Amino acid sequence: MTTPTVSTAVAEPWQVRGARQELWPTPVYQRATAIDADTDALAELILEREHTDSSLSLGVTHARKSAPDVLSWPLPAITALNGWIRDAALAVTGAGPDTAFTATAWAVRYWSGGFHEFHAHHDSAVSGVYYLRTATDPTSALELLDPRPAYLATNPAHAAAPYTVVPYPGLLIAFPSWLRHGVAPHHSPTPRLCIAFNIRVEER
Repeated sequence: MTTPTVSTAVAEPWQVRGARQELWPTPVYQRATAIDADTDALAELILEREHTDSSLSLGVTHARKSAPDVLSWPLPAITALNGWIRDAALAVTGAGPDTAFTATAWAVRYWSGGFHEFHAHHDSAVSGVYYLRTATDPTSALELLDPRPAYLATNPAHAAAPYTVVPYPGLLIAFPSWLRHGVAPHHSPTPRLCIAFNIRVEER
């Protein structure tokens, strides 16, 4: 799998005739993290809270979304995740180190046959997902759609081929919230457990 290059360059005015400039790139950030006793404790708490936590199912089939309060849980794994999410926000937006961000996150559990429809997030700057438990086979891939409708209209063969990211435990991936994305059907009997998040840039 080829990892997209993260671009944090800020567009500058052309200085000479014939110069080339990259406009409106789509940065995609990936980070591999360790799975250990702390992350296992987080996964077990997510499963335990399913019995009492409010549940949402917007956009998903054969899956369950938790309340969006995961980043406030007092667990070592959440402390680490908050730091990784901030790193992702800085990488995707190219913002300075003092930029203020606000993040919200919710757990998602997919059962066999589960999937998420293609969608985008219009109330945040960066979106992403952190995987806690996945199947050993390449199932329920994250799918990212090409954001160029005019290109797809003239090259229809590419429209049916989204960029896919095969999940594995410990992977964190983030991208601009306007990028349409979804989750391919989950075919394994092993549930897929992840934490999805949105990040807003706070104005000062």
